[in-house]
Amino acid sequence: MSQAVATLKAAMPFVLLAAFVYMLAAVAGWIYSEDLDILKLQFEQLAERFQGLGPFEFMARIFVHNLVASYLAMCLVVLYGLIPLCLAAFNGLLLGWFAGWMEGVSWIQLAFLLVPHGIFEWPAMFVAFGVGIWRGLGHLLGSETLSWFQRWKKAHLVYLFFVVPLLFVAAVVESRYHF
Repeated sequence: MSQAVATLKAAMPFVLLAAFVYMLAAVAGWIYSEDLDILKLQFEQLAERFQGLGPFEFMARIFVHNLVASYLAMCLVVLYGLIPLCLAAFNGLLLGWFAGWMEGVSWIQLAFLLVPHGIFEWPAMFVAFGVGIWRGLGHLLGSETLSWFQRWKKAHLVYLFFVVPLLFVAAVVESRYHF
């Protein structure tokens, strides 16, 4: 656990960068939501995967979906941090577009829809994106001289101790409407 905490501290500037990119992209997605019709198809395809599921199946599927997405961003394919950075931007853009696309929904209703599970899911995503960026760029920008394998191992510890539990709680909260 102490190695996971130390790794998270070392990666914190990249976690904050991922959060900033996500929020900037969310604002851009909201402002330009009318010009981003291509995201409607992405959203519909994602929503189709979760329609008609029972409460436990929905919870399990959303949990596994988020686990795989965060694992890919954090531990598997980082390409000098570019892939996790692009994923942070895309996810933010999708959220912003969704907020702009939801006609007749107030900001309070949108917050009620997103914030309860987002309190857990957003930090998990930012950690996954940030540690993925740290894995890809940390050897160039950081003072630690760790091998690729050592960074991969440390990323796994952060994934197991922080990302997985946060995503599990987020999936439980997100499935609240199904119970």
